[in-house]
Amino acid sequence: MDLKLQIFFICFALFFLFIILYYLVRKKLNLRYTLVWLITVTVLLVLAIFPVIVEKVGSLIGIVSPVNTVFLFSTLFMLIIILTLTGIVSHMNTRVYKLTQTQALLEKRVRELESRESQEKNKAE
Repeated sequence: MDLKLQIFFICFALFFLFIILYYLVRKKLNLRYTLVWLITVTVLLVLAIFPVIVEKVGSLIGIVSPVNTVFLFSTLFMLIIILTLTGIVSHMNTRVYKLTQTQALLEKRVRELESRESQEKNKAE
């Protein structure tokens, strides 16, 4: 790997790490969801600092060009991030559904109590 490209990747990974930590400190990202991004940045930094890893992994799985290995890694990480986010959205969807049901039951209870109260008030008059 060219030294300029390696320096660019290292700077990009550090910048990305700075953005993630900034969002984490500002409470714009939850730590639980930030872990996937932190792992991704760590792997990017390791691969940028030690490009030999990319070449060896590529040759192990039969990829001739290290650039194609980088594309494979990036695609796999995107799939992992998408799967993680899909799981989070599914979990939140279930929670919203349950919350909506609970709120509807509470509203029904309040209406029933209000109607009983108004009926008792009407009987007392």
